[in-house]
Amino acid sequence: CNSTDYFWQQQQQQLGSSNVSVIGGINITAAIPDYQYPTLNKRLPDGTVLNHQYERGDEYFDDSVPFGGIYIDYINELVKISNGDIQNVTFTHTSKASLKRFPASSYTAAVRDVQNGLVDMAVGPLWITGQRLKMTTFT
Repeated sequence: CNSTDYFWQQQQQQLGSSNVSVIGGINITAAIPDYQYPTLNKRLPDGTVLNHQYERGDEYFDDSVPFGGIYIDYINELVKISNGDIQNVTFTHTSKASLKRFPASSYTAAVRDVQNGLVDMAVGPLWITGQRLKMTTFT
């Protein structure tokens, strides 16, 4: 696109090595729309990895069984490099109400949870559709 890193470099020079808070050390809640191995999954205590082959059972809605996968690792790395600007990201399930409203797409259901203020963001391979864009912004 004929772009350069000029503005990025200019901003970096202005900030120097100081630890500037941009978003104020916030805590974020993120909805996980579905299992999609290896990007989004849950690992049960017995070692079973729940992925897209499994339906969303009780384990999906049990926040004591943590989500894992490449997307989770990526977000956790962002938290680390934020130097405290992002305090924590709590990963949770998509609400049952949104899943009932959008039974054909757990991803649209997760976007609905963002729209309704139940979570701050949804994590996953989300396509930007007209329907979803009417619900919230995407970055």
